[in-house]
Amino acid sequence: MDERMIFSGFGGQGLMTLGKFVAELLMHDHEVTFFPSYGTEVRGGTAYCHVCVSDSPVASPVVEEATVLVLMNQMSYDRFAPLVRADGLALVNASMVKPTAVHGKARLVAIDASGLANEMGDVRVANMILLGALARLKGLAPAEAIVHLLEKKLGTQAGKREILNLNKKALEVGAAEAERVGRS
Repeated sequence: MDERMIFSGFGGQGLMTLGKFVAELLMHDHEVTFFPSYGTEVRGGTAYCHVCVSDSPVASPVVEEATVLVLMNQMSYDRFAPLVRADGLALVNASMVKPTAVHGKARLVAIDASGLANEMGDVRVANMILLGALARLKGLAPAEAIVHLLEKKLGTQAGKREILNLNKKALEVGAAEAERVGRS
């Protein structure tokens, strides 16, 4: 495996959580780096992180040419889309990103993550919708491993069960949406 990923959006959209989750999910079987960067404001400013995953040691945590972009807003698309490789994937939140041609020949998959999360009753799970889509599109890890890590992070006790179930459902929604939209 050799993936160079950038996750970006407004602070508060859960992109750091998503990047860290992907890094932790893959670190047991691969070499992984996680490199976060926050804008001047944590909530509402631009936040992004670089995640590098390889079967050999990672020389630099900085992604200069991405195999995967996960972009939640237009500013992130405008800034990072030119960095995706021609054979890469640009996964965007269709409710907040109107793609232009700056992603070049890379595969573009637009999923209305914020809209789907709102339909589920909590916009905060948009990041988990994108994780479900990314896992389906890239085959990063088996669904069981993702759910296991989610349970580890959120806990399974009664007080956390509702949010855990919502996040599990968001993963399923994202995977199904990637299956539907990703065919084109």
